[in-house]
Amino acid sequence: MDNLTGLLYIEKAELTPDLNSFDRTMTACEIQNRYKGVLRKAIWACAGFLIAAPVPAQAVDLVNRDRAAHEVTVNGADGSSETRTVKAGERVKDICSDCVILVGNSSVETKGRTTVKIEGGEVSIASQR
Repeated sequence: MDNLTGLLYIEKAELTPDLNSFDRTMTACEIQNRYKGVLRKAIWACAGFLIAAPVPAQAVDLVNRDRAAHEVTVNGADGSSETRTVKAGERVKDICSDCVILVGNSSVETKGRTTVKIEGGEVSIASQR
């Protein structure tokens, strides 16, 4: 058992850098050159994550083209429900991703990249983006 513990200690010591042998007179330029490859890889990894980032889940926009405010109820596919007032001429970006939008007695079911409009007190799909 003692031999095994000693063997593990030696292996650990060989893998651990000796801090006393570190040259403490390294210049900033030398440190930068030593870690340049690591920094470059980290930057490329971050750039890859940003490029591969998903499109926002909420992609339905709502536009009130009326001259009056309207109470809008948004019923999400997940069972959530939200009622809010949309002012005259207001545009609400990313109101939902998959939902039913109700205004007065009219409703529209939508999902994905869609623009929904309120016009004449009724809601309808204005365009697919």
